[in-house]
Amino acid sequence: KEDLSITTLTKEDGLTEARIRLVRYHLPTETLVIVYESGVIDLLRDGRFITLRQIDNFNFNGDKTIYSLFFGNDNLVYISAGFGLTVLDLVEETFQFTTFTGVRVNASAETTSFIYLATNEGVYRAPRTGVNLNDFGNWRLLGPGVGLPGDYSSSAMEVFRDQVYFSVGLDVYKLEGGRAALAYKAEEGEYYIRYMSSGPEHLLVGYRCDDDDDIPCFDRQLITIDENGGVDRIQNCLFRTNYALEETSGRIWFAEREDIGGIGYLNGVDDAECTDLEFGGPRSDDNNRLLHDGTALWVAPGVLDPKFSAPLSFGGFDRFFEGTWTNYREEALYLFGRDGVLGGDDEVTTIVDIYYDRINDRHWVSSYYEGSLALDFANQSGELFDETNSTLSEAIGEIESRIRSVGAVTDPQGFVYVANRGAKSREFVQVRSPEGDWAALGADCGENQALDIALDQSGFIWVIHADNPGGGITVIDHAGTPMDASDDRCRTFTSSNSNLPTNIVRSIAVDLDGVVWIGTAEGIVLFECLSDVFNTERCLGRRPVAEAEDGNAFLLGTEEILSITVDGGDRKWISTGGGAYLLSPNGEEQLLFFDAGNSPLLDDVVRDIAIDPNTGTVYFGTESGIISYRAVATQAGRTFREDLTIFPNPVEPGYAGPIAIDGLIRDARIKITDISGKLINEGTATGGQYIWDGADYNGRRVQSGVYLIFASSNVRFSGADPESAVGKIVFIK
Repeated sequence: KEDLSITTLTKEDGLTEARIRLVRYHLPTETLVIVYESGVIDLLRDGRFITLRQIDNFNFNGDKTIYSLFFGNDNLVYISAGFGLTVLDLVEETFQFTTFTGVRVNASAETTSFIYLATNEGVYRAPRTGVNLNDFGNWRLLGPGVGLPGDYSSSAMEVFRDQVYFSVGLDVYKLEGGRAALAYKAEEGEYYIRYMSSGPEHLLVGYRCDDDDDIPCFDRQLITIDENGGVDRIQNCLFRTNYALEETSGRIWFAEREDIGGIGYLNGVDDAECTDLEFGGPRSDDNNRLLHDGTALWVAPGVLDPKFSAPLSFGGFDRFFEGTWTNYREEALYLFGRDGVLGGDDEVTTIVDIYYDRINDRHWVSSYYEGSLALDFANQSGELFDETNSTLSEAIGEIESRIRSVGAVTDPQGFVYVANRGAKSREFVQVRSPEGDWAALGADCGENQALDIALDQSGFIWVIHADNPGGGITVIDHAGTPMDASDDRCRTFTSSNSNLPTNIVRSIAVDLDGVVWIGTAEGIVLFECLSDVFNTERCLGRRPVAEAEDGNAFLLGTEEILSITVDGGDRKWISTGGGAYLLSPNGEEQLLFFDAGNSPLLDDVVRDIAIDPNTGTVYFGTESGIISYRAVATQAGRTFREDLTIFPNPVEPGYAGPIAIDGLIRDARIKITDISGKLINEGTATGGQYIWDGADYNGRRVQSGVYLIFASSNVRFSGADPESAVGKIVFIK
């Protein structure tokens, strides 16, 4: 609070989970209480995490969501939840009692004499002592007898100046002498009371629009009530605020929903200027596909639901470049090909894919509702392609001008192929020539759905037809004439004419040997046909077999394969709804498996994976955000880099980590010797990188000195001599 500097806590620091619902600080015990969506609670005290799983482990199928916390006397925390009320002793780290109410408890409060519950049925009260608080029959519903309506709901509650305040519909009441008195009468509006927060000078009452209302809402407000009953209204800075609090200086902090804003503050109730704090990260946790173009990480946040539809999302897309996150929205008109006018049905919303066209140096950004953007970041310009200036077709069943673009790919000649989902014309691939002309492909293939697109080493176009119940995958051969569809041929693979186990296809990747990997809702299928893909007898696909405890089984045959990413060593990173796998180049060996239980992975649902080809860093796009992992495989060049990159070098005293040798040719053979030529270590590079642990053959750390690296390959390129490279490492102990 002094200088507004920011520190972070992550799963690597000790957080149990990633989906945090509530955070509150208990000053008397100096405890940070962290509540997760699951009901698990972390207590952070004296730099140590204590994890409480009792609520998550309750043996019943009801609502375990924790909706609010109230700090009472004797270091007790009153936990309001979907199942009722439970009370935690922060010092003993034990639960005192639990009341199963049969009605959701939105908030609770404690006074010297009573405990209060705010529920959808109204406010309940019970004496603090003298009754069995576990028995909900001992709780009394407050109604006309204390001046309250006979039928009402209460969503929030707080104690301010030793008086209980609570919501009655949109109004605020307080208890005085056992009677309910109106403290604030609200105007009618499209909002509800989200929270109450007690500060040193004011009670804060937060009104917020409906969670499911995606249209602009102008009824939001923050009401402040002082000890004399004076009321002020704050509306600036607020949109969909989750919580607010007042600190001793009078500064008011507020937290916005993640896709709307972030953390901000006002210097007081009379401050007209709000200050927003910037945090490093994408605009929201949402991510549909990730791309790393060798320079930056790109995030397309438009997530499709299980039926492959998506809500309108105006969050644009994100880029992570040189340690800084930037969000691009339609306000950046110069990039979005706009003339300065926003609004209407032609807004570029719900970005579902980003592809880097290396041939033409353009980023193709796919909008699920408004076509494709070709962006030139070097010149800060862009062009939007839709039904007015391309062959992109409007979607069946949508209002006019809605075009579903879901992916793009470029061939070596610079032709760009765009996947056009649900096209009215039934041409689900649109192609743009290097000269800027457009043509449509796929009209005679019998499909019009598309989810993703890829290009194999023979120049064939592969398009996924993901829908319900699924449409398989189609291959198009444009016969060397991308702009002329008259000589095209196509073949659609389904479970009835190939080895696809299901028609629901979710992902596709082409590996370094030209094998097409297909991810389905029931595992992986390999098409190793290369140029023979249209041979209906020989090219049926193969389901790889992996060793299982009970014998052979199809590779990940029970998993829905959400994405497949090939690294520089031709290994396959697989994302699923149950974690992420790393497979050997042929898929027969599982090298790694990450989930939220055995790693800092933020969530078991991994939607996509991207890899930095230069460093080997792997980015996992999960349902709870993005996290990275430093892997060993970098993209290999066709020749050795003139100067190998060795890090760290020199190896300083005390360093016991791995040493990376980068800039290698694919599958290079590495030998490491001492200065006299004695062999110390040898092995094969993974992609363009070799990792050495700094030990000799006997597992002993090497001594101080200079060590030589000899890298060689038996592969010849275009008649060139066998490639080789040398380097050296200095150890200091």
